[in-house]
Amino acid sequence: MTTLRSTTTRSGVAGIVQVTVPVSDLARSAAWYRDLLGLTYVREFSDAERVTGCALVDWTARYMIALRLRSTIAGAPDLRGEHPIILEATDEAAAERLRARAGELGVAVTGGVHADGTWLEFLDPDGIALRVVHTAAGPSGFLGVGADGFYDAPRLALSGVEARAR
Repeated sequence: MTTLRSTTTRSGVAGIVQVTVPVSDLARSAAWYRDLLGLTYVREFSDAERVTGCALVDWTARYMIALRLRSTIAGAPDLRGEHPIILEATDEAAAERLRARAGELGVAVTGGVHADGTWLEFLDPDGIALRVVHTAAGPSGFLGVGADGFYDAPRLALSGVEARAR
């Protein structure tokens, strides 16, 4: 399996340390992510009235998932139906162990194959998808994903230094 991580990157960035997800019930969501992924509860964020956020970590894999109480965030953040967190399993056996743990916890799982790899997906208590890929080859170039299928040329016009360099 080819991993997406690299020791040398163009930007000098080694990877993503944390993702933050808006949730409706901190305790319920924190327990769900902790139990499914085997994470450790390591941070809390609070205002004068209550805990407004928390974070869970996998120290070995070096990533953190932070949760923010949706009602305390400006606007109306809603990621239901999206998969803002995509993790990579070390191999198919690890993905299957995660599927089995989900079954033990009563968490439904779906799966499939995408251009970026074979995946499993679990819906958290807010309906936000946690995706776990295995057999990931990593991106090999541009890939557009639309209602009409995949496409190979960008449709979004970008401005700035990178766009002018093309």
